[in-house]
Amino acid sequence: MSVHDRLTEFAGLPVRAAGPGADGTPPPGPGDVAWGIYDREQGASPEKLDWLPEGVDTTRITHLVLGFWDYDGGAVESLVAAADRFTNLRALFLGDILDWELHISWIKHGDITPLFEAYPGLEHLEIRGASDLRFEPPRSDRLRVLRIESGGLPTEVATAVAAAELPALEHLDLWIGSDWYDGTSAPGDYAPILTGERLPALRHLGLENGGFQDELAEALATAPVVARLESLSLALGMLSDRGAEALLTGQPLTHLRRLDLHHHYLAEAMADRVKAALPGVEVDLTDPRGEADWVGRDLVFSATYIAVSE
Repeated sequence: MSVHDRLTEFAGLPVRAAGPGADGTPPPGPGDVAWGIYDREQGASPEKLDWLPEGVDTTRITHLVLGFWDYDGGAVESLVAAADRFTNLRALFLGDILDWELHISWIKHGDITPLFEAYPGLEHLEIRGASDLRFEPPRSDRLRVLRIESGGLPTEVATAVAAAELPALEHLDLWIGSDWYDGTSAPGDYAPILTGERLPALRHLGLENGGFQDELAEALATAPVVARLESLSLALGMLSDRGAEALLTGQPLTHLRRLDLHHHYLAEAMADRVKAALPGVEVDLTDPRGEADWVGRDLVFSATYIAVSE
C-alpha cells in the first residue's frame, strides 16, 4: 500500500475509474470491479456518485473506492445519503488520495459513525487520513478487514477500535503516525486489542508507522492475541534492537506465517538473529534505515523517523 500510487486492486477486484477521467471503454458488470471515483479538480460534489456509467445497477455494486472529495471531507455524508442506492456494498476505501494531491495528514473525513449504521453489510473498510477522524466504537458481525492509514492517529480513534465489538474481524491494520500530525495515541491505548478478547477471529495484526514500536513489541511479547495470529506487522516505524530483543525473548513466534518489520532501525547483527530464530517464518526486514542516532559536537541526535507522517 502506497500513498504515491493509485490503487489498481482493492479487496480482490480490479479498480475501474468512473466519471471524469475514465478510460471510455465499455463498462464491466457492476459487481466485477471496484468502482473508483476520482477527480480532485471538481472539488466538493455530492453528485460524484452519479459519475458511474449510465445503466450500471448500483444495487449490484459491491466495491467502491473514493478519491479526493473535498478539503473538508463530505464523502461520508454523500455515501450515507445514497445508502438506498448501494444496498449490496461490501467493501469501501475512503481516501485513495495521492500525496501530491493532498498530504495524508490533511485528509479529513469527520465522524464516520453514520457510515457503519447506513452500511451494516460492510465486510472490508479501509480509510486513508485520520486528522479529524472519529467514530463510536463500531459493532458489526460482518466486518472482516479494517485498515486505517494515518500520519497521526488520534487517541480517540485508537480507543474506539480497541472498544469495538467485531467478532468476525480477521485483519486489522492501524498506522499510528507522529505526534507532529495529531498522533496523540499512546502504547496503552492498544492494550485491549492485544488481549484479543473482542477480536476472536483476528489472524493479522498490524500496528505500523509508529514512533513507539519498541514499546509495542515489548507488550506483544506477552500479549494473548499473538498466539492466534498468522501474521504480525510492526513495519514502517522506528523499531530498534530493543524491540526486536523483546520479540525474540518473549512468547514463541514460530507459528507465524509472516512477520513484517520493514523500515526498521535494527543493527545488522540483530536482523540476522531475528531471521535465524524464525527459520520457517517469512520475515520482511527490507528497507533498513541504518543507525538510530548520530553524534555531533557532544550532542546525540535522533536520526529515526516513521515512513509516513505529513
